[in-house]
Amino acid sequence: MAQTRSGAKAAATKHDRRYRSSLPDSFMQRAQRNQRSTTPRDMKGKSSGNFIQRFFGFFISLCVNYIEYDCQLKHSQLARMGDHVYSAIDASWLDQLCMSKFWNYIVQWYPLWLAPNLITLIGLLINLVTVLILSHFCYSATEQAPSWAYFQAAIGLFLYQTLDATDGKQARRTQSSSPLGELFDHGCDSLTQVFVTLNVCYAMQLGTERHMVLTVMIFSISLFYTAHWSTYCTGQLRFSKFDVTEAQMTVIGILLFTSVVGSDIWNIRIFGWQLKTICMLVCLVGAIWQFFGYMNVIFNEGVGKNGSTVADTSVICPLSPLLAVCIPFLMLYCKSTSRVYDQNITLLCLCFGAIGAKATNRLVSLF
Repeated sequence: MAQTRSGAKAAATKHDRRYRSSLPDSFMQRAQRNQRSTTPRDMKGKSSGNFIQRFFGFFISLCVNYIEYDCQLKHSQLARMGDHVYSAIDASWLDQLCMSKFWNYIVQWYPLWLAPNLITLIGLLINLVTVLILSHFCYSATEQAPSWAYFQAAIGLFLYQTLDATDGKQARRTQSSSPLGELFDHGCDSLTQVFVTLNVCYAMQLGTERHMVLTVMIFSISLFYTAHWSTYCTGQLRFSKFDVTEAQMTVIGILLFTSVVGSDIWNIRIFGWQLKTICMLVCLVGAIWQFFGYMNVIFNEGVGKNGSTVADTSVICPLSPLLAVCIPFLMLYCKSTSRVYDQNITLLCLCFGAIGAKATNRLVSLF
């Protein structure tokens, strides 16, 4: 028995040597280092390395979870979108007067193979490029750009408006309408409203008055969000007499006017008030009126059980994402010691707008 055991042990040792000799040198060296007795210094380095590994592993898992669970639509959202039917009430003055006829004429020239989402994307890219060109000259919204920069921004906004208004008509024309296409359209719109707001800030040099850019951005994002909030409650997207088309045409007019007479025109004083201040006060009064109109719809016209939303949830629930978007921006404006608002106003507004667009798209996916 002893001889058998010693023979088996010798065979196992020989097999182990063969196995070790077949392994790469780097593997053997790592194995030998791991088998050494560790000193306190080695333990410190090892724990530091483990911490770095755990940190990067945690960071990668966060990114993966964000991509899988936040950047992609969930099955419940896809199922709800499959049951969604687009419904809108359009009372816009310009739409009824002339723009609908113009858009119906334009869509006839589109080839049938042209995808509606591609039309929307092209319009977004055109608007993005023109705004970036203008921001190159007016990064802090205090400089004066060349006349052609304002003009090309106006043309870019008009092209976006036309393409955005005709993508749905092209979808119905080619029988390719879908709730996912509607979500994509609203996503592009949520980004564009930030570009439109920046166009106004650049043309009127609102950066010279520190609080103006902040006020205009907050009202712009809040109005766009509350418009979809009311849709979440009623199931219908409603356009008032003065709505998106009229606002975009107003911005186009401001850009064209500035390209002709220059941006200094907005700094002249009328009865002690700068012209841009008067214009902004008029716009803010209209925005507040529109905001309270949306609030009236939200609290009184919910189609769910007991006046709730289309998902039978409380009409107050969508308020928290809006506050989560606006409050950090206000804190940066009031409390930042690095002057990030003053030195990078365009970049901060773009980040603020991107977060607002994310919140709006999350809300749209609920109905």
